[in-house]
Formats: sequence, structure tokens, C-alpha cells
Amino acid sequence: MTFLRKSSPRAAVCKKVSGQITVWLALCFLVFLSLYLVCLQSVWKQYQRAQAEQAVEAGMFSLFSEFEPHLFDRYDLFSLNTSFGGGTERTEEISSHLWQFMENNITGASGKALYGLNLQGVNVKGIARMTDASGAAFFRQAVEIMKERSGYSLAEDWVLQALFQNGSDGNTRRFQEDCGTYEGSVRDYEDEDDEEEEDGESRKLNPEARQWDGLWNGFTLSKAVPEGGRISERTAALESVPSKRELSVGTGRASGTENQVIQKQWFISYLCEYMTHAQEMLKETRTAGRLDYQLEYIIAGRGSDRANLDAVIGRLLLMREGMNYVFLLTHSELKQQAEALAVVLAGMTGNPGLVKSLEQLILLGWAYGESLVEVRQLLGGFELSAVNNSSDWLVALSGVLRVLNDPGKYDAQPRKQKGINYEACLRIFLMLESAERLSMRALDVIEGELGCLEGCRNLHLDHCADRLTAEVWMEDLYLERSYGYE
Repeated sequence: MTFLRKSSPRAAVCKKVSGQITVWLALCFLVFLSLYLVCLQSVWKQYQRAQAEQAVEAGMFSLFSEFEPHLFDRYDLFSLNTSFGGGTERTEEISSHLWQFMENNITGASGKALYGLNLQGVNVKGIARMTDASGAAFFRQAVEIMKERSGYSLAEDWVLQALFQNGSDGNTRRFQEDCGTYEGSVRDYEDEDDEEEEDGESRKLNPEARQWDGLWNGFTLSKAVPEGGRISERTAALESVPSKRELSVGTGRASGTENQVIQKQWFISYLCEYMTHAQEMLKETRTAGRLDYQLEYIIAGRGSDRANLDAVIGRLLLMREGMNYVFLLTHSELKQQAEALAVVLAGMTGNPGLVKSLEQLILLGWAYGESLVEVRQLLGGFELSAVNNSSDWLVALSGVLRVLNDPGKYDAQPRKQKGINYEACLRIFLMLESAERLSMRALDVIEGELGCLEGCRNLHLDHCADRLTAEVWMEDLYLERSYGYE
């Protein structure tokens, strides 16, 4: 009994201690279980969010895969037509398409929602249009296209253009100044002097001298077109083109590099690749399309092919006249020929000032005749040497007056020249324009050309998106994603 009395309390003490340990473990287990459930819930939420983001990305990709096919086929440009061919922008339709694409990614084959995601709302905002910031998105895409296509040959073209353009502004200015200085000097002298010398010989000028005064003023566009060429009479209504009309405005911004020389050269290369010009089209006839001389339109911005060609050829002729005039002034043999002819035609007047003026008029007229022949050859597909030299000089002094009546005599080069062609001359004029003007006028051409195609009658480039932002609402989730053609 004594033993039993002594052992009973010990047994009770042992049971009490064991019970305290069990409660502590149970509490720890509840804490860790709660933490585990919280982590599991967080992982599930993150998994849902990841699946939602993936659905949005897939939906945006599918939406932008609906790019305007005609714009891509013709000009390799990506753009989402927000009017869907209707002529009026429909953002609700964009949201509807995006909703359907995302719904397909979060719905199973049985039609039940996957991952516990239920789509509740979609909104589209922040549309960046092809025409925003004077066509900045178009400029960027065009530059990227040419970077992938061009290489050494393009760099070589730049060197030739720079060589051809070097000093041309100063030469042109000198030609114009001398034309203004000497033009009319022969006519003025004839009007003042009608006397005879004592021996009975006339002191009047040789009649041929009058033909050299203002010879360059007789230029017309038809004289610059080589035989077999036909000037296009196509016209375009400019009041409705992107560069003139009021456009829908989006969020597109310029990158700030558009007017940098290399970026601009890439863009001009794109224009030359995808736009037509007069040298290509003088002997061709199109049944569709808007303007045939598209590069000329981008330079001059006139409403007809004839007016654009006239403006560009006038600038090209003037540039060549300046170069040829300065070459004549610096070439002693050719200059002596002009001086001798001036003495023959005006020496009997005994007026050295008149002889000197006539000499300059002959040089100016000679430069004009040579330049007219060169322009015809450029339009005929020939090239010109980047730097003048006597071996490539075409028109003899004795043939200058005759060439104005029959310029086609020189349409073929007796000695083939290498250097600058007609397109390279257009590149020079394009470089003188701002990137903004080039972009918008190019968009004028693109919209006009596509508007002549079946199914594109209502296509407006300010309704063509390069980038947009989508807002998406799901249960306990809000996502905002931007997507574009980059």
C-alpha cells in the first residue's frame, strides 16, 4: 500500500507534463497551417495573374495580326485599320475583337473558365496613328525596312550624291546672278545705236547676236522630254490628302532623330524603293492609281503630274546650268571659243563692253544648251559624270542654237558616262526637304494609291494604328498593356 501511495502522485505529475507539450505542438501546427494556406492562396493569385497576363499578351498579338493587308502587300508597312474598312474609326469593335481573343485563351473546351478567370471588361485607349507627329510611326517603320535591306550600295550612293551636290548651290547662284546682270544688254544696245561708220559699214550687231540674249528663257517642259516619252496628265484633289485635311489625333510621338542625316537617308531610300518617278513612267501607261510621278509630288507638292515634273525639271535644269556655266568659265579652250564668237558677232560695233557682255551671254546660253541635253539624257535613263570634264561635253558651240530646235539629236550618249542618274538627282532634292514634309507627302501618295484598290475605298491612314493600350478587368485583377509594331 505504501508503494502504491508513493507511485500514484508521480503518475499524475507525468500525465500533466505530457498534456502541456501536446497543446504547444497543436498551436504550432495551426500557425504553420495558416501560413501555408496564406502562401498557397498567394501562389494561386500569382498564377491567376500570370495566366491573365499571358491571355492579354496572346489577345493583343492576335489583334495586331489583323494588320491592313493591302498596306503590307504594297508598301511592307504594318498597321491596324481601326475602321475595319468602314471609313469611320470603331474603338468598340477593337475592344470586341480583343475580348474574343482573350476569352479563347481563358476558356476550356467545355466552355468553362480556366484558372478561375472571368473576363469582365475591355477598353482600348492611347491609339498611336500612322499620321501622328507628322508621320513619325511611318518614318520609323520605313527606316527599319531599309536598314534590313540596304548596305554598301546605299553608302556608295551617298558619296556620289555628296560629290554631285558639292558647290552646286554656289554655282546655281552665280548662274542666276550673271543671267540677271547680262540679260538685255544686247537688246539695249541695239535700241540705242543705229548709226553707220564713216566708211558706210553698219555698226549694228550681227542678227545672230540677238538670239543669245536670254536664250534660257525659251525653255518649256516638252523640250526636256526625250523622244518616245509622254507626259502624264494625271491629277489629284489635294484638299482631302492627309497632309492637308484635319486628321484624327492619337498619342504617337516623334523619336527626335527624323532629321538626322543618316535616318533621313534611310527614309529617302525607302521612298525611292516604293515610289515611282518620271524616268520610269514616261514610256509606261497605268490604268489605275493616282499620280504617276510620285517622287516629284513629294518634292514639289503640286496637284498634277505635269506641274510636279515641271517644277522638278526646272530645279534640275538650273542646278546643271550652274555647274556647266562654272565649268565653261574655268575651261580656257571653251571660253576662248565663246570669246571669238562674241568678237565675230559684236566686234564691228567697236564697243568692248558689248563684246564682253555678249561673251557672257554666249557662255550662259551654251551652259543652258548643254544642261537641256543632259536633262533629256537623265530622263532617258542615262547617267552623267559626277564631275564635269571636257571628254563628256556633248554640245559644240556651233550647235547650241540648232539643239534648241532639235534637242533629240543628243538623246543617246556617244560615250557612256557613269555616275549620277535621275533618281540620284531626286535624292538631292528630297534631302533638302524636312523629314515631316517628306513623311506626310509620302502618306498622301500611299493613301491615294490604296484608295484606288478594291476594298480600300474608305481607307484613311489616320485610322491606321501603329500602337495602342488595352485595359482589362477580371475578377480581382486589373491589367494594362501596350502593344505595337516594333
